[in-house]
Amino acid sequence: MHFSIVKINPKDANPSHGFDDVILPLYHALRRLNFDVELLFNRVNVKSRNIVFGSCIAPRRTGRVLPGGSIIFNLEQLQAGSDWRNTDYMAHLRDFTVWDYSLANTRELAAAGITDVTHIPPGYVPEMTRLGQNCPQDVGVLFYGRVSDRRNDIVRRLLAKGAHVLVPEMAFGNLRDALLARARMVLNVHQFIPAQLEIVRLGYVWANKKPVLSERGADSEIPEHLREACAFVSYDDIPEAATALLADAPRLAGLAQAGFEAFASRPLAQTLEKIVGKRVFGGKRPTPPDNPIGKEWLVTRETAGGSASAEYAAI
Repeated sequence: MHFSIVKINPKDANPSHGFDDVILPLYHALRRLNFDVELLFNRVNVKSRNIVFGSCIAPRRTGRVLPGGSIIFNLEQLQAGSDWRNTDYMAHLRDFTVWDYSLANTRELAAAGITDVTHIPPGYVPEMTRLGQNCPQDVGVLFYGRVSDRRNDIVRRLLAKGAHVLVPEMAFGNLRDALLARARMVLNVHQFIPAQLEIVRLGYVWANKKPVLSERGADSEIPEHLREACAFVSYDDIPEAATALLADAPRLAGLAQAGFEAFASRPLAQTLEKIVGKRVFGGKRPTPPDNPIGKEWLVTRETAGGSASAEYAAI
């Protein structure tokens, strides 16, 4: 089987870099299972099994082009009241096979009559661990993500306590890596309530052994293997908890190691092997490039004992 991992990002939409933290591990995990894999941007391979990220941005436009058998990988929260739980996107999910990062989402989709859904939780691949551990730790608390009123309120309260807080709203790629390497601690605050744990964002943090202080809402569902991955506290307790953690270097170090071990305990390749199997072939697989996603997301084609004959369709 040949897989094409497709990222959708229309020219009139904001950059969709946030999908890369699942796309790259998926790429490496499928290669570990000996599958042919390519990365495509705003186009599909009609002779391949396409795994599509970002179709939520333009579901009607994407749906008209996707070949049968395509997989929609949903990374959005779909609980009641979510902006993503709209007519166009839900109809789009009904038309295709869905892989979803969240077990709670799979229940929401089943209740809506969408049953061709598989839970694929974010998992670890060694390529995720890439940041040096010897950088100067000159950032006390790092929060990156979309800014909202409830997140801003926590930041203001942390600043009032004298904490050094850095809040880059659009931090991806090398900028995110540079800031993360310098941070003593990463803060996770829900954008809205109710909310699910932001595992997609936090997986890369855990993989790089950074301690996480996370809000835990009353209705937040935490996967069992990640219950010790963060220091979980209520929204109102975040400022006090952050201050205490910053003053306790041994506890920060222990939290960083606990987060790494918890996340690394669920390798993504093992999860995927239960779903797609493992390809057996003769010959030597080529070595993948260090960073298969370039600045312009050029097509990267990696073969493992032969590849599909490609025919591409633009979205």
